[in-house]
Amino acid sequence: MVAYERERAVKPDAETLAGLIAPMSVAEFLADYWEKTFLHLRGDDPDRFSRYFSVRDVDRWLTGAQGDLYISAPQGSDLDTQRIDPRDVTLSVAYSAFTRGCLLVLKTMNGWPPLQGLIKALGSELHGDVEVEAHLAPPGSKVFPPFVAGHDVLVLQVEGERTWQLHEFSLLQVNPVERRNMKFPLEWYGRTRTPALAEVCLKPGDLLFIPHGMGHHAVAENGASLHLEFSIKPLYWVDFLKIAVECAALHSQDLRRALPPGFVESPEIGERMRQTFEHLVKTFQETASFDEVIAVARRNRISFQRYPADGHFAQLAALGELTADSRVERRRDILCHVEELVDRQRNERIAIFFGSEHVSAPVRVRRSLEFIRDHRRFRVSEVPGLDEKSQFALVRRLIVEGMLQRVEEPPSL
Repeated sequence: MVAYERERAVKPDAETLAGLIAPMSVAEFLADYWEKTFLHLRGDDPDRFSRYFSVRDVDRWLTGAQGDLYISAPQGSDLDTQRIDPRDVTLSVAYSAFTRGCLLVLKTMNGWPPLQGLIKALGSELHGDVEVEAHLAPPGSKVFPPFVAGHDVLVLQVEGERTWQLHEFSLLQVNPVERRNMKFPLEWYGRTRTPALAEVCLKPGDLLFIPHGMGHHAVAENGASLHLEFSIKPLYWVDFLKIAVECAALHSQDLRRALPPGFVESPEIGERMRQTFEHLVKTFQETASFDEVIAVARRNRISFQRYPADGHFAQLAALGELTADSRVERRRDILCHVEELVDRQRNERIAIFFGSEHVSAPVRVRRSLEFIRDHRRFRVSEVPGLDEKSQFALVRRLIVEGMLQRVEEPPSL
């Protein structure tokens, strides 16, 4: 697969993946680049990412941030990489480190207000957990050797230039929890020593996507450089299967039993466990339910999105203005899902899940909830299957719980 560069015009207010990569479509991106190869897009506006963060913002972040500051020494230096709580750092320490050639890595920046909209949008579109950090590199900085990440990386070049070397890859990397205790296949070794695939120079306004598993490193050759680095962590199939095992354990006593004491040092106990293991694998295959697992996975991704910081209290204060003719819409980047569940009284219910909440109703309301799921904007009176009073009550509750908001309409002439 050969990556390419593309000149394009981007809507300045498009805080979405689609806006970042336009005119390329998200479908084209997922088909040709996602888990396949890198993507480098040149921006036509060198200032288009400075609204998110800039070199002038670094001081302000350091004096009020809740994340960590990493001071990374340049290669060949006798200095150590330091991890420091910004609340314990004087600005002079950061100033001195930067002028000595150290890279400043600001982690995590998810609480930085200008980034909130883009973080939510990327999480919603890619169904992933998104974390952001800023890299401020002094001139000539080369800190990290070739590196392979266990997550996808999206780089937005804000100021200066940075040259990236990207390496060939065939192995998609993940980070197992027990990786320190695992014996890896031979192909996992030498992943950072594969041949170079390309070298790209990011300039202000440029975007670079690097799939998980591709080796890469960067150098700020011509002056200082600032970029934002988004780590995108979706659910992988291995995560899906972990959920499947836990769901199956709810229905199988054998899967909930403890390993026999002594298995660490006793070969005899270990050998007896082999038969149990084969039995449990068969039990898992017989018990696992795809529908049950995908419902859990959907709820997991929905809860990751949480709520946007869009001033929703103003909506609550104006609830008295809601009428049957009001137009409402789903709040930006809120994911939702409708499914059946059983309540504590063992009654079957239908529920719509969103953010960290859900609203349940009798099963007869399914058509109403599915309409709300499938229509991002509608009038209260358009909700099917309910009388006017019930339409109003349902929509009002979804506003109170944080899923919907009333749309302000221009006054009629």
